[in-house]
Amino acid sequence: MTKYSTQFKVKVVREYFSGGIGLKDLSIKYQIPSRENILNWVKQAQAHGISTLKVKHHRQTYSPDYKLKVVDYIQTNEVSRRQAAVHFGISTSQTNNWMTIYQKQGVAGLRRKPRGRRPIMSKHKSQGSTAKRLTPTKEEKYKQQITELRRQLHEAELDRDILKTLATITKKQPR
Repeated sequence: MTKYSTQFKVKVVREYFSGGIGLKDLSIKYQIPSRENILNWVKQAQAHGISTLKVKHHRQTYSPDYKLKVVDYIQTNEVSRRQAAVHFGISTSQTNNWMTIYQKQGVAGLRRKPRGRRPIMSKHKSQGSTAKRLTPTKEEKYKQQITELRRQLHEAELDRDILKTLATITKKQPR
């Protein structure tokens, strides 16, 4: 069940766009506990239009490649998770989830999990075992490596740009 209806979201965003009232005042007026919700709605409406505020009543599933694409976008474009969520038209909680899973388990953690009840453990297995770590496939290892190399390349490019700027600043300064 969704907490806020489509009409309510549109009403709040339109009131914000009309001006004269800020996020804090809107959250007080409509008794929304966090301004973050309103800010997310506003950013989403600015990026993709007010029609995207429509509440979706179907469960969307995403492929591991799509999840990896979102993670890679966050790592290589210097954007926040919220900005990435707005860019891809998904919720911020999904981007947070995927980044956390990627950081803890890598690409293998982004794959689809089997649904339903787990099979009963055999008596031979130990009762106190912790959750088993997913072993990545060869393809997932390559994807993980490519993503990490892209992140490292991006960081190296940033370092290079900083050093270039520093060099130009020091050349221009009189001694």
